Amino acid sequence: MFKIANQSQHQAHVIVCGNEKGGSGKTTTIVHITAALLNAGYRVAAIDLDVRQKSFTRFLENRDNWSRRNNLKLNKASHFTFNSSMSDLISERDGQDLGAFTNIIAQAERSHDFILIDTPGHDGYLMRLAHSMADTLITPLNDSYVDF
Repeated sequence: MFKIANQSQHQAHVIVCGNEKGGSGKTTTIVHITAALLNAGYRVAAIDLDVRQKSFTRFLENRDNWSRRNNLKLNKASHFTFNSSMSDLISERDGQDLGAFTNIIAQAERSHDFILIDTPGHDGYLMRLAHSMADTLITPLNDSYVDF
């Protein structure tokens, strides 16, 4: 699996799941990786950059609610929410998004073993930024004959 650095110089391993195509399995993939890492005892930070659909966020909420209803103690991911800037100016919006995103990463990187990021199914500044920060980049593909 992944080697965790010495705690004195600990920095989380960043896993990004991305593909410009919607419906390729990004969220499903990152959900399974999250569950596997949590079950293995790792400290996981989860970031959902798909601010419109928020499927990763809903999965984490549903998992927590289900475990409470069933009195089952499960390891939980630290969920960091991200709300994209609403500025009309692209440069201002990108700057605000960069600041918010780097703040989240700074909060999570020293206290977690892994940071898992789910990206939206379209190209954008945040998706490219997340890709550039990845230690591991996962790009799911579905086997549509039209795509091949």
